[in-house]
Amino acid sequence: MKKLIFIIVILTLGVACDNEPGIKPEIKAEATEKDSIQNYQGNFISVGSDAVLKGENFVYQVKMDSMANLLKESLKKYQLDDINIVPVEVKGKVIDNKVRKGYSKVIEIKEIVEIFARKQSENTEKKK
Repeated sequence: MKKLIFIIVILTLGVACDNEPGIKPEIKAEATEKDSIQNYQGNFISVGSDAVLKGENFVYQVKMDSMANLLKESLKKYQLDDINIVPVEVKGKVIDNKVRKGYSKVIEIKEIVEIFARKQSENTEKKK
């Protein structure tokens, strides 16, 4: 009889306990800062010692540092209709122009991804 009462008590406790799922911790999505180094595709336009990168929806003044000068120098290896306007894809960081000379935004080129032009053949290079 004691065993029967013990089993009934256990079953009653098991049924009486509310099997609520455990409280799950709330996962909050934190707003992260947008990655400042992105790919930009547009026309690299250089005149003298200045340059701009013009895309479909933007025009940025190019910070003339070692990467921008490397890009200008590497354009000599390509057959170009217009040496001053070249379609390119670069990775860069866009910042506000603090000097306020020129455009309101400046792009600092971090990496040259691709130059969309045909390379000169070896025969063409030897003729020059």
